[in-house]
Amino acid sequence: MKLKTLIIGGSNTVMQPGYLSSLLQVMARRGIELDIVADLAVGGTTSAFGLYQLKIREQELADCDLLLIEYALNDAFVYGDERRPFRHWARFYEGIIRFARERNPNLRIATLVFGARNGSFLTAVPSIDAGIAYISQWYGTICVDVSRLLMQRLGREVVGHPSFYSDQGHYARPVATTVVANLIADELDPALAAPLRVAALPPAIDPEHFAGARALDGAWLAKRLGRPAVEYSNRRFSVAAIDLGRDRLCFDVEKGMLLALNYVCEPRTPPLDVQAGNDMHRAALLKGGVRNGTYKFLVSMLSFEFLYGPTLLDMQQTRALVLSGGTAAAEPKLHVPKDSIRHETFPGEPVLPIAGVLFTGNLKTCAIERSTAPLIRPADQPAETSPALAALGS
Repeated sequence: MKLKTLIIGGSNTVMQPGYLSSLLQVMARRGIELDIVADLAVGGTTSAFGLYQLKIREQELADCDLLLIEYALNDAFVYGDERRPFRHWARFYEGIIRFARERNPNLRIATLVFGARNGSFLTAVPSIDAGIAYISQWYGTICVDVSRLLMQRLGREVVGHPSFYSDQGHYARPVATTVVANLIADELDPALAAPLRVAALPPAIDPEHFAGARALDGAWLAKRLGRPAVEYSNRRFSVAAIDLGRDRLCFDVEKGMLLALNYVCEPRTPPLDVQAGNDMHRAALLKGGVRNGTYKFLVSMLSFEFLYGPTLLDMQQTRALVLSGGTAAAEPKLHVPKDSIRHETFPGEPVLPIAGVLFTGNLKTCAIERSTAPLIRPADQPAETSPALAALGS
């Protein structure tokens, strides 16, 4: 059996050699060839980025046989156990499942659940893992809970031993990754060999899931906003971005929210200032691997949960945001994502490459304000918008 396979996930899936290379070999020996048509895994990303990736690669999704998802470890790291962030996360994960099935009813979907070193799965019921199991069962998709299987078959002393991991978030190579690959194969083999049963989508668990979210990539933004696209490429992929520089990007969304920003982190990337009403937030965008020179650039995603506070779950608001490169003079509320580091200095010539946005609701405005314009504008004085952007509404 040969299955055209699309993969979304984090650094465990990127890591070579790692569990994935072993899994492909093990599955091939068992007569199931996983033909990777698109490996969209990017280190340090969550289900929000997975949904974004599927949105901008719809045709590949429609043409494949199997979707592999691997975000549980990163999702748990970012969203944790608090009620509002957990439900927000569940809207992303359910959105991935529903959107994928809507585009490809014949698609098989398998989610791999990994846990971090000293993760909560060692001593308690992990919220994200349990949520994945619940949503997977609801939609009849495959869930391979590697953390649970490791605990059941090897025990807490083995799985919790420092030698089982190479660092906080990655299984040690080659022994642990090979063990993990074989556990996954034991679950995938019978599940994929079973006859495919195509069924109508069940009612949504959360009526406000994010399957209907919209994604605008860097090439689209560059074309519509009249800016040249900047290309970033490495051995895995190429991404187009629009360099915001010192200017500002304005979004007005009706009955929804800006969910996440896809950006490229390079050495001259400043923090991101986000004005929401009268509040000013600053998010650290710098990655340690870029600062220390390990990577020339990293494709990253900033999720905007930190902006919304008690209104995080309210999808009926109209929200206006102004995004710009941070300056040393501002006194904003500082947000340092768990996978970013605080900026110690500010670049003299900032480079802020925006590679895409993910949002829900009706986009009323998407426009650039030149840096000479005042940052805080009256509520009744919208940003200058081109006719093409003004027509984006629905």
